[in-house]
Amino acid sequence: MPTQGASITVQGGLDLVSSSHALFRTPGAATVLQNFESSTTGGYRRISGYTKWGGNSGVIPSGTSTDTIHGITNYADGVLVAQSDDLYFSTTGTSYVQVNKNTFTSGPGTVSISAGSATVTGTNTTFTTSFTVNDDIKIDNNIYKVLSITSDTVLTLDINANTGNTQNGLAYFVGGIAANNLAAATTIVRTNQSNVKFINFESTGGQNGTIYGVDGKNKIFEFFIDDNNKYHFEEIERSSPVGCSLIERYSERIIVSGQTSNPSTVYFSTRLKPYDFEGASAGSIDVGDVVIGIKVFRNSLIIFCKNSIYELTNLDSTPIIKSVTKNIGCVSGNSIQEIGGDLIFLAPDGLRTVAGTARIDDVELGSISRKILPLINNILNNFGNFTVSSMVIRERSQYRLFYYQSGQADSGQKGIIGTFKYSAEGIPAFEWSETKGLPVTVCTSNLNSAGTEVIFHADESGFIFEHDTGSSFNGSNVVAEFQTPDMDYGDNGLRKSLYKIKANIEPEGLQNSLNLRIRYDFESSEVPQPGNFAVGNLSSAALFGVAKFSQAVFGATTLPSKSILVTGSGFSNNFKFFSDDTNAPYSVNGMFVSFIAGGRR
Repeated sequence: MPTQGASITVQGGLDLVSSSHALFRTPGAATVLQNFESSTTGGYRRISGYTKWGGNSGVIPSGTSTDTIHGITNYADGVLVAQSDDLYFSTTGTSYVQVNKNTFTSGPGTVSISAGSATVTGTNTTFTTSFTVNDDIKIDNNIYKVLSITSDTVLTLDINANTGNTQNGLAYFVGGIAANNLAAATTIVRTNQSNVKFINFESTGGQNGTIYGVDGKNKIFEFFIDDNNKYHFEEIERSSPVGCSLIERYSERIIVSGQTSNPSTVYFSTRLKPYDFEGASAGSIDVGDVVIGIKVFRNSLIIFCKNSIYELTNLDSTPIIKSVTKNIGCVSGNSIQEIGGDLIFLAPDGLRTVAGTARIDDVELGSISRKILPLINNILNNFGNFTVSSMVIRERSQYRLFYYQSGQADSGQKGIIGTFKYSAEGIPAFEWSETKGLPVTVCTSNLNSAGTEVIFHADESGFIFEHDTGSSFNGSNVVAEFQTPDMDYGDNGLRKSLYKIKANIEPEGLQNSLNLRIRYDFESSEVPQPGNFAVGNLSSAALFGVAKFSQAVFGATTLPSKSILVTGSGFSNNFKFFSDDTNAPYSVNGMFVSFIAGGRR
């Protein structure tokens, strides 16, 4: 009998809400898409794994696995980690230095300050070699910033240091010590840290910028490594609010919020002085609703509250606060990320976008997660059981959200991936998939000095991991599944006997455990269902002229396709590609199905 064929392009992502009838028209979508990601160029790629940072030599920052990691951030081609009540820094993962230390050392000579002056005059001092602009100096137990250095005996502070009488012969202390002196320095005690947030104020601290952070309990802290590789740490004193849990950089200021005692208040520092909350251009605004998150978006600061969203602008003059919506709020500040020219956040009824919320004016509210509503409802209905974190992987145009449940095995930890892409008609949209086996409690991603995106996460083990690296989950198998909807090839009344599938599969290395499962007529028990079909050995496509000695894969193919002989018949069928291994990732881009037409029902 003559054969017929159908070509299926893999696209659309996970769809858990459309009817079976509707899914007949979108056979390239997925009803199961676990540990796959939608590619911006089409197809579904099995995700990369993660590896312990520092490899077998990787260590726990505090040295104790029971110490909770409360936050991590990329800094100076390394990672700054908040673990237990301390902060640690490393560039390798094999050793860390504790940085919440008193980093001031005694300076040579003495200093004098005239009444009402910002000028410091030294005797036997070496200001030009002891300080650089924006360095810390401690005089009479008060910490200031060096604004300018005139000579070894004259420097200017950023504010008037003395409002009383002229003070002579004062001892002073220079901020910044070498890494090998940190262990001996006195610890600056920080108690009950939780959910630590960081922001890099790039215009201070030298080429690495300055990290400012909050932890919900203590004072705002400042940390940087200067261009002479000296470490600086201090707690901000200038009328700065204590116990904030949210921080952002906006309008050349530090913005903080999330105080337990003033949950609806947003505080902002003096312009170009992120350490100063008492200057003329510093201030605060009460938005009248509990602040959940803050995020810069274009030329505004978006303030996400429990039941509303606001936009703050014009801090250089009279601040303007404008309502975005008073009918929807944010569930988790840890869900807020910028991607695709918009801000995405978790609302009480799903993942939404700020632009969509404002544009649609609370009708549908810019919802972007309708197709994965069962997953979203599970998060929302059990929100108190989860630790939520999120990040953006820029090179993949991806939003990743993780919801970690303490006490759950690593293999059962879940998350979702949204890939931002444009349809053939130029319409922006997200294609969704699910992760399983990624135990993420906190995460971070940023570009290093070479312009390479570097991604990290941590879990309850106390270790830091390089995210999106390798082909395993730190040595454990990656269980990946992609199942299509049932498809009828345009004729639901015609029986089809399948005999060959030509799958377009691109491996990134040797892959020998990929399998194909076919189920007919919605997996009916009245229809004979075949066993699994081995896809067979796959290897990456040969690329002429780019082979590297000792890295070539013998027998590599020139075309990313695999013919699979299959059996079974029915009026409709679905396909499931699945693997359970530590082999290289691969992409499923499409397939051509050959079948023989049978009788009609």
